[in-house]
Amino acid sequence: MPSSSISPVSTAPTRRPHVFVPALRGVMALTVGVSLVVGCVSAAKSEKSSPELEADEPTESVATLAPALEVSGTPWAALSLDASQADNKSEALAWEIFRVPGKQPTRYRHVQHEGRDAVLAVADASGSILRHRFRLEPSSLGRVSFSWNVPDATSGANASISKLEDVPVRVVLAFEGDRSRFSMKNALLSELSQLLTGEPLPYATLIYSWSRVSPPGAVIANDQTDRIRKLVVESGDGGYNQWRSYERDVRADFQKAFGEEPGALTSFAVFTEGERNLGPLQAWYGPVVLKPGQGSGAAPTR
Repeated sequence: MPSSSISPVSTAPTRRPHVFVPALRGVMALTVGVSLVVGCVSAAKSEKSSPELEADEPTESVATLAPALEVSGTPWAALSLDASQADNKSEALAWEIFRVPGKQPTRYRHVQHEGRDAVLAVADASGSILRHRFRLEPSSLGRVSFSWNVPDATSGANASISKLEDVPVRVVLAFEGDRSRFSMKNALLSELSQLLTGEPLPYATLIYSWSRVSPPGAVIANDQTDRIRKLVVESGDGGYNQWRSYERDVRADFQKAFGEEPGALTSFAVFTEGERNLGPLQAWYGPVVLKPGQGSGAAPTR
């Protein structure tokens, strides 16, 4: 994979520098999920203050994708299975870390928390996505259930304010679609994502998120691309230090967020990022379970 030190200038169409420069800045500022360039991509090294992160490799030496060894094959991964995946259990139990170029990865590992199988996310000036590639055709889209436990109010921030993007918990769904409908800016972002990470910008990314200010049901478009939209499912400064559970209609939520019918789902993920906190940020995730609708076509994507 090309490293984050590659000069983006050489990839820009020289005839449209006024378009490319804002697009480049957009990629470096995106907060995303699943398979694209994530929020705060930076070439600067992150200082490690958490003992749990000290064993991580230097940011320059790690690949964009790596097996999630402390999550794959665990009871948590098994609980995230749908019955339709039973015949492909070895693949269905596999999760991966999608790492942000130039940053230390968030640490994800299976734990028991308050008697539940959970994944603990620990972020300290770090960011990476815990992802499961799974294809679900549009006719089979049903519901998704998930849960999280956030320690305290000081860990989070308003997702609608670009200066305060450290939302402690996100569940992220990525979808296919007609890329010919991309604007020039989104097309450039997709090309740059391919260059930096080996994967293009998904056609659409729907993020279930928590916000201290925006009310439940609010849709928050990313500042740099309208192909990433957050849907607030939890709001305010209550509900901390307890498990919060949700079940959502994926098709209805996609239609609300993007105003169109969804394409095939290609992956789902959890994402905890800590960039502006004074110390480590952590959260626990319960299993994320996609429940296909009446159609067929659910299968792991490899």
